[in-house]
Amino acid sequence: MKIDFRKKSGLYIGLICSLAIGLVYLLGFFELAEYQALDFLFKARGEGRINPNIVIIEIDDRSLEEFGRWPWTRGYHAALLDIIDDYDPKVVVFDILFSEPQLEHPEEDKLLAYQSKKIENIFYAAFFDLKEDRLRRLRPIKVTLPLPELIESSKGAGFVNILVEPDGKVRKLPLFLEYSGKTYASLDALAAASYLDRDVAGLNIPTDKDGMMWLNYAAGFEKFKRFSFSDIVSSFDQIKKGENPKLDLNMLRDKLILIGLTATGAEDFWSTSVSPLYPGIGIRAASVNTILQRDFLRRIGRFANFIILLLLGVSLGVVVPKRNPFGGLLFFVILAGGLILLAVTLFNLFNLWMALATPLILMSVSYLSITLNQFVIARFEKGLIEQELKIASRIQISILPQSLPQIAGIEIGVKCVPAKQVGGDFYDFIKFLYDVVKLKENRLGIVIGDVSGKGVPAALFMAKVMADFRGLSHDCNEPSEAMTAINDRLTEEGVSGMFVTLQYLIYEPKERTVKYSNAGHNPLVWIKNNGEAILLTQDVGSPIGIIPGSEFKTDGFPVSSGDIFIMYTDGISEARDIKQKEFGENRILETAKANRSLSAQELAEKLVAEVVKFSKNMPQHDDMTIISLKIA
Repeated sequence: MKIDFRKKSGLYIGLICSLAIGLVYLLGFFELAEYQALDFLFKARGEGRINPNIVIIEIDDRSLEEFGRWPWTRGYHAALLDIIDDYDPKVVVFDILFSEPQLEHPEEDKLLAYQSKKIENIFYAAFFDLKEDRLRRLRPIKVTLPLPELIESSKGAGFVNILVEPDGKVRKLPLFLEYSGKTYASLDALAAASYLDRDVAGLNIPTDKDGMMWLNYAAGFEKFKRFSFSDIVSSFDQIKKGENPKLDLNMLRDKLILIGLTATGAEDFWSTSVSPLYPGIGIRAASVNTILQRDFLRRIGRFANFIILLLLGVSLGVVVPKRNPFGGLLFFVILAGGLILLAVTLFNLFNLWMALATPLILMSVSYLSITLNQFVIARFEKGLIEQELKIASRIQISILPQSLPQIAGIEIGVKCVPAKQVGGDFYDFIKFLYDVVKLKENRLGIVIGDVSGKGVPAALFMAKVMADFRGLSHDCNEPSEAMTAINDRLTEEGVSGMFVTLQYLIYEPKERTVKYSNAGHNPLVWIKNNGEAILLTQDVGSPIGIIPGSEFKTDGFPVSSGDIFIMYTDGISEARDIKQKEFGENRILETAKANRSLSAQELAEKLVAEVVKFSKNMPQHDDMTIISLKIA
């Protein structure tokens, strides 16, 4: 049930995150983030297609240096129209508002109207004062139109309102506005329709729910064909003088010409998706280019994006809980990278704009939530396991002898220190074993062992070996007979991959002799009463439970009062210091020899204390057990 809950909880979290963030997305709260993602898509795409028939005549800094500060009298604009009329442009657009009569040289208004009528296909700028209604829709409340004579002499007037998003960037423009029962078209739409010889209503431009066209910025403003007002005029003068002109004005023929202000300090500069400073005439050009090239941005619907959010949340909820932390993170990174690649590809190839910021937010929130949930579940389950292991540890300790037999003429000492797992969260299953039992004829048997492996298998195997050895050893007179019997039992039952090293010693008080047998365990230490220290390494057999029919030998010898025998596990001899040096068997001999005057129990504790002192600042890597037997 825990495993099922753990798997399903990730799915539930993914669904909850998808529904919650999807609802917030549908309500429009992530719109600004999606706009910024759109800016990223423009940068990732690079330059798009610019219609070569769009020409910008800019009133730039050089023009102001030559003809004086802005605003100019309208005679300058009339002169420009007189020049370009000779080269038959197809459409001319003034992105300059001529709404009030000129007080100085008023005759120039009529001159401008006259030149406009000669051009025929010319459009002037209008402007609306806009106000948001209760539904946050823009409603015109006042219109500023060109001079009546300019309207009469031109093909039309279109509004030039530029709207900014909450972050101050221009990403879309209105195409039509209703005012006083009349529909007004934008200057861009009028110019493009005239260039295409179509009615403006027949352009079939896709818009959003508010009637806005998304601007598909093909490139920065500098990539358009741009010519300075002053260069146009000077080139015309050079042609009249018979000189080689700076510009070949034939390049104006059949072109759509946009005229506007770009001089430094002009207020008509805006922030866009591709540039922080984009002149208003450049936005007009970008809008016209979008229409002429029919590179319309189409936004994938909110419902379709909502379905994508659900699929992403479910994918994370299903996959991440089944992976390890690195695998889950890798899946998240691959999924996020694939989503970005898909969004960029759709935008580059099909001008399709899918939601990107919201899915990435969803994925981040879902991944972190699922990962945190897995961590909480793991900690909870680990806590349960820790409690179970503590109980198992106490049960295992209870299997070991709780008291030592009292036999005249000998003294026994035991010290065991279980190792802790790395991190010290809970005690590992004790994998060593020892036993001290009285045999027939008042003999004493002492066994010590070390089980392979760790965890539950080692714990169960240790309990089995102790139970079997206790039952078999009572009927064996020789240590080697007990070793053979337990080996036959374990190999016959075939506990795959598990084995145990054993050392079994029998003390016979009548004969005052010691017999012992070794099955792959550490050597027996003998400290004689004269201070001689011996490491009994002969006749070491194979570990118990590996090879069927293994033979074991018994070594025996008489002992004297004051003799000491030390039995230990490799947690003693293989303990390491900070330089990775082992405590080793020689230090066991030296310590036991130097402290042979201590009681058996004191000697066992002294040996463990020396190991701890030797390996200070290093974690205990294995269980440590010492059994000392002192002959009185």
